Amino acid sequence: MTMILSALLVSALLCNDGSTVSAYSFPSRVSKGKHDSINRRTALAQLALVSSTPCLLPANAAENILEARLQENSIAPPTYGMEASDTDIFYPQYFLGSWKAASSTVDIQAPCGFQLFAGGKAAFDSATQKEVIEKDVLQYKARFITQSRGDDASSSYIAADREFNTKEIAKAAMGGYSVLDVPIATPNRFSCVLGPPDGSNLICVDIITIGRKSESLSDDKFACSEVVRQIVSPARRNNPNGAPVPPLSVKEIETISVYSKLDNDKIQCRQRTATYLVPSQTNPLAFKKWQMSEGKSVDVRCYDVIYSRA
Repeated sequence: MTMILSALLVSALLCNDGSTVSAYSFPSRVSKGKHDSINRRTALAQLALVSSTPCLLPANAAENILEARLQENSIAPPTYGMEASDTDIFYPQYFLGSWKAASSTVDIQAPCGFQLFAGGKAAFDSATQKEVIEKDVLQYKARFITQSRGDDASSSYIAADREFNTKEIAKAAMGGYSVLDVPIATPNRFSCVLGPPDGSNLICVDIITIGRKSESLSDDKFACSEVVRQIVSPARRNNPNGAPVPPLSVKEIETISVYSKLDNDKIQCRQRTATYLVPSQTNPLAFKKWQMSEGKSVDVRCYDVIYSRA
């Protein structure tokens, strides 16, 4: 879920109907020694470029489901779900340890048009300028650790350190905002409370995994994907027993990552995120936009990520 989190946390502050949650807007963050507005990785579905450019891989890349889906730039919803064996993403042994990650946006696409995106054309222009043209690179720390398989302490695997990685991504991507609490950090559900420096207008982000797949392509190449439902709601810290509050945003997001080990100290990743709208029972505009999308992805983004051993 590490790669997903870098794209999800900032996007949490956007409504499913395409409007900005003004009470939760981010401050600017520091980048390249100057202040940039917070549109780097404003996740999977905020600002978009209408484009049909595929996230190209080499001609022989489509030898498996995930690489094929990435190469073909499919906007149809994924067909894979959760199998009994898909308890987590099991990374290769060479991931173990601490890394410095540098993520660059390669392409931003809006397969269903600007009208289904938060922020509209103006926001797209800003994101494209900073992320793609100026190549605003998001840099953060990442860590992969050894986890035991259930009750069997002798059986272990390499997994992302979710809580550590989330906090590092938040520091890099979210300016003055911070992760105040991480009550749940499991392979199938991640929950955190985000808040601005003054502690007001806290929001709760729930990321529930509904699909997962991984493929070992060779000794030095690994592909994985997760499909999550992201639910963003006002935090109820002051009144935890109060009436339920309608969510600010509900989306489903697929993240495909194809990793290539360059050497013992460097890993290259091509990542593709695709966002799908979810029908709303309480928001007529969000429901109408879901109908307009016809089940297709409304935001597709491609990233190049380099991991250098710390």
